[in-house]
Amino acid sequence: MKTSRLILLVMITLLLVLALASCEVKTEETTAGTTGDPATEAEVSATAGELETADETTPSDTQAATTAAPATTAKPADTTVPATEPPEPVYAVPTMASAVKQPQAGDDPMKLSGIENVMRIAYVLQHAENYTVNGEGTVTTKVSIFLLGTQTYKQSVQVYKDYDRGVMLEVDLTKTLNAPISVNKAWQTCFVGDTALSRDPKSSSTSSWNGRSTAWKTDAVSPTSRSEYRAEYGLFGFELTNYILNTDTVKSWSSVKNNGDGTYTQTINPDVSKATGDCVRRMKKMGGLDEYPKFSSSAITMTFDANWRILSLHTEEKYSAKTMGIDAKDCTASTDYVYSYGNADVSAYTSFFSKYVK
Repeated sequence: MKTSRLILLVMITLLLVLALASCEVKTEETTAGTTGDPATEAEVSATAGELETADETTPSDTQAATTAAPATTAKPADTTVPATEPPEPVYAVPTMASAVKQPQAGDDPMKLSGIENVMRIAYVLQHAENYTVNGEGTVTTKVSIFLLGTQTYKQSVQVYKDYDRGVMLEVDLTKTLNAPISVNKAWQTCFVGDTALSRDPKSSSTSSWNGRSTAWKTDAVSPTSRSEYRAEYGLFGFELTNYILNTDTVKSWSSVKNNGDGTYTQTINPDVSKATGDCVRRMKKMGGLDEYPKFSSSAITMTFDANWRILSLHTEEKYSAKTMGIDAKDCTASTDYVYSYGNADVSAYTSFFSKYVK
């Protein structure tokens, strides 16, 4: 009897030891899954990688992976737009007839060709939200008149532009200074999208013309399409110049000058046989010429900053023209344009032009 009790006691003891050993193993396994064991984390990462790879290959695997993985496993970075990408504008960026090119990281004005710099300048101006342009110039004409010899006459040309988020207001004034026959013209033009709308001044007296403050008529105006406007007046006011500038029309330029204050200056020489088609249409209309002028040379000097933002532009042009039956074979035009940013006023669009835009 004592022997039987002893055997039973030994068996119970063995069962208790086995039970305790079993509990210890389970505890160790649970801890390894939650304490950041390197081997376990590597296996989890490898498994996740296999699911991502499968997600890119077959539709069936994609569906299985999507079902198995909880929604919280999606990576935020996969759907986030990089901070370096600029937001899309809420207005239509103007269309340019001349070539444009977006500046890229690593671009250096000192190492780029003249046309490469010009295309970047045009792109930056195209995407500027608000800017103004003040332009003033003088046209000098020398003509030979019977019994009077060579006479020199002058005209003043003024251009004012205000641009704000897709809308531009432009004022053009041409005044004869000392010629016996006066050719004076003035008008305000609104450019928006592919539409141009123009109006004349209230008074024909040049003494009442005062740049942006000129009083304009309030009669109804008819919208003009881009193609119609270009056929008569040339390029829309959104352009950097009145010339078509691209790699085919600009083949010659000066070296870039570093002005030492964060700005650069460069002169380009457009091919006048290719670049001036729109410019001569504008000159004929603005100057009251009998026919299109014929260019012999042109130089455009631009000063811009390190981000290709245009600050000033100077043009020197030589051409022949015919007006009032008189041939003027020696004409020169010198014009300066100054750009500023953030102060443009296009309120006349809201108060007047907008109601005529189709």
